[in-house]
Amino acid sequence: MRPRTPPRGARRRIRPGLALRRDPRLWWALVLTLAVAAGGLASAIVSAAESTRRAWGTERMVLVARHDLHAGDEVGPGDVELLARPDAVVPATALDALPPNAVLRADVVAGEVLVKQRLAPTGLRGPAARLPAGTRAVAIPIDRGTTPPLAPGDRVDILVVLPREAAGEGPPGFALASGVLVVAVDDAAATVAVARELAPRVAVALGEGAVLLALVGA
Repeated sequence: MRPRTPPRGARRRIRPGLALRRDPRLWWALVLTLAVAAGGLASAIVSAAESTRRAWGTERMVLVARHDLHAGDEVGPGDVELLARPDAVVPATALDALPPNAVLRADVVAGEVLVKQRLAPTGLRGPAARLPAGTRAVAIPIDRGTTPPLAPGDRVDILVVLPREAAGEGPPGFALASGVLVVAVDDAAATVAVARELAPRVAVALGEGAVLLALVGA
């Protein structure tokens, strides 16, 4: 049986693979084109990376917390690691070495750069290390019936409730301080950090009437 002859004028189907094998010049032209395209892509990636590096600036070695750390904790070599961070995002007071017997004044989260302000003055421990600058620690007796559950790091309002005769014409109850930091809690009292000038007023209020603590939420 004779093979069919395609109709006159019909287009022949082009097979790229066959054309490349028959003409090596086409093959090498394709290879060269792909090589140029790959080189251009690589150059663009390197250029973008270099632009990003220039935008961030030089890097600096700083101490970074390995895990969450809490106010009052002593910080040792196992709690931090020295890592490179771009200067553009590193605080000016970032530390690159731990001072001897370093104790935290405030909480530090994992991955946070350790700065000088997070450390308590040398020699301070426990509740004293947690006191913000310019504050004084005052212990407020806990009343199990009126004091909410508290923990160091909470914020509270100090409320004063005066006897009617002591209140006179003033309100029998008022907020003496708002949003003060709790630095220690035990079965008998919650120790709070109040402004230095406010500490005497809190002491007088403790002697004059009932002082209550109200837990502050977000």
